[in-house]
Amino acid sequence: MTSRGSLTRQRAGWTGASLSTAPRAGAIQGHPRLWILLAVLALGSPAAAAGQTCFRGHPQPRCSGFTVLEFTGGIRLNQKPGPTDQSAGFAYWSGGYLRNIGPRSALGAAFKLTADTDGHRYGLVLRYRGWLGPTSSIDLAPGLFVAGKDNYTAFRFPSPTADVAFNYRDWIGLAVGVDALRQVDNATQWQWHAGLRFGTWLAPLATLGFLVLAAAAY
Repeated sequence: MTSRGSLTRQRAGWTGASLSTAPRAGAIQGHPRLWILLAVLALGSPAAAAGQTCFRGHPQPRCSGFTVLEFTGGIRLNQKPGPTDQSAGFAYWSGGYLRNIGPRSALGAAFKLTADTDGHRYGLVLRYRGWLGPTSSIDLAPGLFVAGKDNYTAFRFPSPTADVAFNYRDWIGLAVGVDALRQVDNATQWQWHAGLRFGTWLAPLATLGFLVLAAAAY
């Protein structure tokens, strides 16, 4: 016949064994390697990949947003009104950031600097990108020049500017634009231009080539 004392000791032993084999709440917390593994798996997931900022533009889910760094060199499509040196050369630079707002669209802003042999102008532009596919896109960039200097004509600011471009892989593209430069006498110079655009790491290389050619010409 089992005594009450032995039953009590047996129950206590069963309880202790159950507690020792049950998973502890802090078991995972005591293994930092497990947390590192979980973090690596999470960063490798598509949801995390969609949250990164890219140097070269891509649509979702690869990039949540991307920077733009561009150089566009080209010529004027119409004759500049005098007084001017009548040079047709034209160049502008853009740098900014766009955020993908869906699988087919991105929206952002950029700083734009335009230069020719008459002078320079700069300002801010809105940037809209429509993704045609994973490697091609169309950009729209309306904005305002807020300041600048011309060697022949006194302009009023702000003055509107806009361009549209077809891009391939953010490396190269074709751009067409117009600047509506307001003069102090209330007249407006419409300057149409077209050129070849270079993006990302090609932009500084193209700029260097442009400066070398400009120095050789003058």
